[in-house]
Parts: sequence; C-alpha cells; structure tokens
Amino acid sequence: MPLPVNNITQIPNNEPDAVPSLWNTRYEEIDQNFAYLEAGRAAAASELAGARGEKPSVGARIDEIAQQVTQLSPEFQGHLAGAIKYALDQAGVANSSIQALKQQIQQEGELLIENRGVVSGCTVEKSITAARNLNLTAGTCFANGRAYAVASGANMASVPSNIGAGSATVAAYLYLSAGGWKLAVTAIGESVPAGAIRLYNITIPANSTDATDPNLSNVTITSVRRVEAGFPQFFDTPVSQFVPISTLSANDWRIDIDVVSADGAPCDRKALNIASRAPNGFTLELASAADNVRVRYRVSKLNN
Repeated sequence: MPLPVNNITQIPNNEPDAVPSLWNTRYEEIDQNFAYLEAGRAAAASELAGARGEKPSVGARIDEIAQQVTQLSPEFQGHLAGAIKYALDQAGVANSSIQALKQQIQQEGELLIENRGVVSGCTVEKSITAARNLNLTAGTCFANGRAYAVASGANMASVPSNIGAGSATVAAYLYLSAGGWKLAVTAIGESVPAGAIRLYNITIPANSTDATDPNLSNVTITSVRRVEAGFPQFFDTPVSQFVPISTLSANDWRIDIDVVSADGAPCDRKALNIASRAPNGFTLELASAADNVRVRYRVSKLNN
C-alpha cells in the first residue's frame, strides 16, 4: 500500500541542524502518512468486523460458511431428504397408531335396551261388528320395570286401507295412556312409537279397503308378542341386543360395561351378560326386569 509521501524530504547538509523552520515540511509529510495509515487501519477493522458477522473471529465465520456450503451439496441434500422422509414415515405410523387406538383398538359406545312384553293374554282378533277393526282380550303386560293390567276392548283399533299396488305391513301395539294400556295400529310406513309394546305384524294386500275387504278376510295377522309368564322372577327369552364394532383380529378382546340408568327395577353390571362375541361385535343379554336400560361399553384389544 503506497504512502502519500514515500520519501521524506532530506535536510541539506549545508544548513544548520537546529533550525525549526527547516522541519515543518518534513512534519507535514510525516503527518500525512500517519493519517493515511490510520484511515486504512480503521477501514480494515470495519471490513473485518463486517466479514465475521456475529462470530467471534473471521475463522469462525469462515467455518460457518464452509458448513453452509457443505449443506448445499447434492450429497447432503440427499441425506437431508432421506431424513425428512423417514421422519414423515414415522409420523404417519404414529398417526395411524393413534387412529387405530381411537377407532379400533379401543372402542366405546352406548346403547339402549328395551325390556317390554306380555305376561298373559293381550291377544288380538278381527272384529265382526265393525269394518276393519280389531278386538283386544284382557291380560297383563310389562314395561318400565313393572307389570300392568290390560283391559279387554272391542273395536279398539282399525286397520288402515291399502290402495297401493303391492302389499304393506303395519303393526298392532299397546301404548300407555292416561286410562291405561290401549291398542293401536300404525299407519302404513310408520314405526311403532317409543315406549310401546309390539304385539302383531299385520300384512295388508294390495287394494284392501273398507269396500273390498271390510272384515279383513285377506289380511294376515301374525303374533310377535314376547310372552314372559314368569315376569319378574325369571325370563324364558331374556331380551338381547347385538352391538356391532369395528372388526378386530380376533374375539379375545376385553369389554367394560357401565349401567348408566334403568327404569323400574334394580339393574347393575351383573344383570348384563355377554351371550356371544365375535371380532365384529357382541350380543348383550339382560337378566333383569328393568326397562330402558342405558349401557355404556368399552371394547379393548391392545394386541390387535
């Protein structure tokens, strides 16, 4: 780096050594060099500070740059892509395991078991005194965890006409009113209402009306009564319900059952029996007089 004044003016040998005025030119030249050197030093220091960034030294900064350059190499990018893919695969496996735990390995649900039927009587006959009507014989039914007396009645319900081109099926059932249990028949296409006791299925052929079949001669009445003469002490055909579950690898799963509520009679966990089990569901059987038994369950198979 050249100085502003490379050669300081020499003092002639023919002049006195101790004359101050003879040094002024030389001082000025020396000061120019010192000022130039200081400016260069400051500029170099500033450039070095900028070059090292936040690192303690230029060498540390160079090492960082070298590492970054290495990371941009095709080989490093290949390793990085492989690591990212592996991490994503592991995340997918973990997510699948969580989904399996929530939806299959451990399954929960709730069901309602209705326990209603007939103790005796409560049969239905076709009326011979009114068009398309049904008579009910006296008897005893059970619902809400207790038995009820059912009074007989003539022409208690009517069978709807079927003006369609095909046969239709309706149901005769008992329902609880302010005056006791009464007989009714569903309309075509309707279901038995909640809380009712289904007694008969009624098949009505096409074009069956008051005019074409007033005595229900072509109408078929089929009993579907659940008769439990031993109610409430014992049941010949305990009510049961199949509960489907997401298919597991085998039927050696564990089940936990909790009775949430029940109407009329005591009902604890011991009153519920697993009558059968399969990888895709189980049948729950009720050994109690209680009605409207609400049950929560959890099926677990952690080694699925």
